[in-house]
Amino acid sequence: MTIGVCRREMTNIVPTTCSMWQRRCQQQIVGRPRRPRLGMLIDDTSPHNCRQMIAGSMGNGTRELHRRALITNRSRVRHGPHGVVNLDGREAEAPRVLFVAEAFGGGMFEITRMQAEGLARLGFGVGIAYGQRPETPGDIRASVDESDELIPLPWTDRSISTQIRAQRSLRRLVRDWRPDLLHLMSSFAGLHGVFAANGTPTVYTPQAYAFTMMCERAAKRWIYLITESFVAGSVDLIGACSLSEGEQARSLPGSTAVAVVPNGIDELSRHRLRSRASASREDLTVVAMGRPLPQRQPEACARILSAVGEHGQVRWLGGGWDDTPGARALIGAGIPVTGWMRREMALKALSESTIYLHWTAWDGLSLSLLEAMALDVIVVASDIGPNREVLGPDQVCPSEQEATNLIRALLDDAELRERFLENQRDRRRWYGADAMVHRWANIYESLLGRQACACALARAEQRDHEGGAHRWCPLPSCA
Repeated sequence: MTIGVCRREMTNIVPTTCSMWQRRCQQQIVGRPRRPRLGMLIDDTSPHNCRQMIAGSMGNGTRELHRRALITNRSRVRHGPHGVVNLDGREAEAPRVLFVAEAFGGGMFEITRMQAEGLARLGFGVGIAYGQRPETPGDIRASVDESDELIPLPWTDRSISTQIRAQRSLRRLVRDWRPDLLHLMSSFAGLHGVFAANGTPTVYTPQAYAFTMMCERAAKRWIYLITESFVAGSVDLIGACSLSEGEQARSLPGSTAVAVVPNGIDELSRHRLRSRASASREDLTVVAMGRPLPQRQPEACARILSAVGEHGQVRWLGGGWDDTPGARALIGAGIPVTGWMRREMALKALSESTIYLHWTAWDGLSLSLLEAMALDVIVVASDIGPNREVLGPDQVCPSEQEATNLIRALLDDAELRERFLENQRDRRRWYGADAMVHRWANIYESLLGRQACACALARAEQRDHEGGAHRWCPLPSCA
């Protein structure tokens, strides 16, 4: 049940979403009852995107409703240097946000760390409640800024007894730490957070829905779907990390409110963008990376890398010595496997590559894909929604054979490689960690009644952006 969303597919959801937006604006202006937990930010996120998509097909009356709603809400508060300032000049107390992450390692560790540290720099009080799993870094304190409070929970595995202990610990933590808002990262954290919130506003970010895991049995995916529907109806907001994940969230029966905030990384913040010179013919290298788990389809990657080996060097960056089918497939195909690498070493090895094969079966919005773009490495990816919306149609392939042919063409054609890099440079600037953090800050403040306008920040970012004009943006409301 994977739903891919790109520009040409958005037309299927525009009428429903825009009519919903029109009803919400009418309720806001005439004063009809609304659920108080939904701020204008939520109203202005996805529906406004659709309004831009259909290029003016909405009538003047709806535009006027939209304009009046934003003016009404903008007049209430304004931003100060460290928080929200009331109109009488008094600075409001900064919100306290508690992140809850069960499997605190890999991409989940990085995205939670970046959000938490960025919010702390904006003046938020931030805590991270995390599970200590095998993939969790040994010395977390050395990797996370001291401004973020770290609270370990007894999430050492997924046994029933462990889940019960973790639930009790999380409830005590919410009671004692007293957050203004809970941000639940991933499926297990979402389900636990719903029961532990005790009235605290909740935001849930799946970072790839479990029911899209095609490696699982159909019965298990149905259980995931039912569970996710329950969570969707229990939280205040689903904060999707991609447009595709946002559409999956809206398709859930219990879904109430959805906002899309694309994942971002520090390396793609404006002040850190970089380009590099083209590789020489002798240095052409194709890599795949990560743990050889079903999500990354290592068997398929082994076949693709083997097929292009005569055109350049190939290897797999990361874990691969585990006794798993994926690891055995890579080794059996003769693909060099580096084994586990520290993130710094993995990024250095990636930066020395020409092409990154990102062949995932499902995803939220992959950080490794963004890291490759930041390092000016060409990405060839599987044709699923999140990959397509980041890279565009030219760099995603529906089959192994098409991916093989595209990689061969790139290795043989320097001009084609440069064209693909230009496409990535145009697209990557919208996935910086700074922009992601500011969007989340707006969402938190809106849910807490402290800020009202959804896309004011995004539009300001665009005006201030180097070069002014742009050709593409993952959130059309920024246009």
